[in-house]
Amino acid sequence: MSPGPNDRPIEPPTLKKPSTLSIPGRLRRTTRRAREPVRFGARKGRTRFVSAQSSARWLAPVLVTLGCLGGATGAETPGWEVTRGEVRIVLPLKPGGAFEGKTTALTGHLVLGPVKPLALDGALEVDLATIDTGVALRNRHMRENYLELQKGQLFEKARLTELRLAEADGPEFRGRTGFTATLLVHGTPQPISGSAEIRPAGTGVRVAAEFLLSLSDFGIAPPEYFGVGVGNRIMVKVSFSAAPAAAPGGTR
Repeated sequence: MSPGPNDRPIEPPTLKKPSTLSIPGRLRRTTRRAREPVRFGARKGRTRFVSAQSSARWLAPVLVTLGCLGGATGAETPGWEVTRGEVRIVLPLKPGGAFEGKTTALTGHLVLGPVKPLALDGALEVDLATIDTGVALRNRHMRENYLELQKGQLFEKARLTELRLAEADGPEFRGRTGFTATLLVHGTPQPISGSAEIRPAGTGVRVAAEFLLSLSDFGIAPPEYFGVGVGNRIMVKVSFSAAPAAAPGGTR
């Protein structure tokens, strides 16, 4: 079919370019801020920009310092192990005289603190069944009728804990000092106080201490043997040698 005089040729449609996405001003500002470096130590009229690399540079020494402090808290504390010892108990008689009970069954481990008054953690223990008064019948009466060792673990041993040396100002202290402690005897803990002398002995120390105690404080009736009574207040003398405790690896 031929086109008429008034017909126009059909032009192909014009394709429009894609329009640019319009971003509101507030969103543009937020987006721009998100790309900005993080600011530290901003001052009036001055901004300091810190990159990740420089942050790592100033964080590193801080972390190292904290690590050193953490390691210091875990440092080993000086400790002492009893290597040999003796306990002598002086029991006064009424109306006069005295006798002694002795044992070498003294064991213990003590950990020393750093400041005055010097605190010693750990314990000293004595097996009460080993105390010998020199008379077999008196030994049996003491163990069965007065100390009552058959009642169990809290009665079988004397245990000294919570030691505090009043005059000592550190692990290197040597000399005379008063002390306080808690003594467990006959299943009963009681505070005690006394005096002690600490002397150097090779790589270790030699300790001599003494204190008074009342039997009635521990629920023990003063013994009587064949009509002769024992005084309520008795003297305890303790001496022992101690060496530096073995380190975790087995060395001293």
